[in-house]
Amino acid sequence: MNHENESSRYYYPVEGRTHGAIAGALAFIAIIAVPALTYAAWHALMSWISALFS
Repeated sequence: MNHENESSRYYYPVEGRTHGAIAGALAFIAIIAVPALTYAAWHALMSWISALFS
């Protein structure tokens, strides 16, 4: 693969292809997954407590 010649048939720029992939995954977990799981766990716990005392 010839990176110097961009007209090469098999030229694929690899620089920056995965740039920020780990940060994006951590942002997804922190912003979406954690609150959603906290919400689900809280409601499951409250439902269990409510059923236990009723």
